[in-house]
Amino acid sequence: MDNSEEVVSRAECGCCGMLEECTIEYIGWVKERFGGVWVCGLCEEAIKDEQVRLGGVGVEVALRVHALFRDQKAAANTVHLAHSIIQLIKKIISSSSSTSSKSCAKLDSS
Repeated sequence: MDNSEEVVSRAECGCCGMLEECTIEYIGWVKERFGGVWVCGLCEEAIKDEQVRLGGVGVEVALRVHALFRDQKAAANTVHLAHSIIQLIKKIISSSSSTSSKSCAKLDSS
């Protein structure tokens, strides 16, 4: 089979959820390497880094460590976003109440 006849499919990363278009053969190869889970190239590199950082642990352990790190970062980002929204709402309320006070003061002095 030449390259023009290769079947391409979409694969979803079992770690981060990113979609990639890959050949069926490549998807199978990645799943074989990662215990039946397809992982994108970014997560694959992160998992390899975890293996090195943790002294050569197996792929499954490195995959779990990477997934835990990713989940913690996602939770921290959600908390940060919520905090930012609260601060924005406080500013809007503060700004609108000071504008209302000025309008009322102008009406009272008329």
